[in-house]
Amino acid sequence: MPLHLRKATLADEGAVSRICLLTGDAGKSAEHLFKKPEMPGLVYAVPYLHLDSAWRYVLVETDDAGVEKDVVGYVVGSSNCRAFEADAEKNWWPPLRPRYPKPEDADRDAYTGAELYYLDFIANPALTGQEVLDVYPAFLHINILPPHQGKGWGTKMIRQAALQVQADGEKGLWVGIDSRNDNGRQFYKAIGFEKMESKEGEYYGLDIKKFLDSGRGA
Repeated sequence: MPLHLRKATLADEGAVSRICLLTGDAGKSAEHLFKKPEMPGLVYAVPYLHLDSAWRYVLVETDDAGVEKDVVGYVVGSSNCRAFEADAEKNWWPPLRPRYPKPEDADRDAYTGAELYYLDFIANPALTGQEVLDVYPAFLHINILPPHQGKGWGTKMIRQAALQVQADGEKGLWVGIDSRNDNGRQFYKAIGFEKMESKEGEYYGLDIKKFLDSGRGA
């Protein structure tokens, strides 16, 4: 079926959350890691549909008549990471904390490592290192369901993100990856992302002009 990109809306929340879960274990399904399957999306995908400091696009499958059938991917982010972090701290995390409380030390054995990571994050969201933001303040998250990977749509989605960030006045953007995600690393490097210096985590940056001038994803 044909695919196309469009701006995401709040009506896409369920699909975006599901895609985040199905790609949430270093690119593979994380369904087996969570009793509450919405948890990955609440951290890495759904906030971008709600917050004014973010932008958001979805990859949609349509039938031959152009009628939308399913959302099969998304690219979300912000052109100002610090503004997004502040927006989320004011408007996103506070309502979640009573619903997903950080467990007491004596109760932590009842949770998987993945669940503990997300509960800890909701309680105390990690801030991006300033050494990364000093290079590029803009960033993205991208995920596509496996049947639609390897067909050029990831590059097209990166191009849409690059155009958005360029329109917002920035010269580049970055992405953070799970160090176990070899396929993701290879993809980013192949389209022009370069390793960034970071005190924590693995980050890759993209020079927008160089990427757009290459014609990739056009």
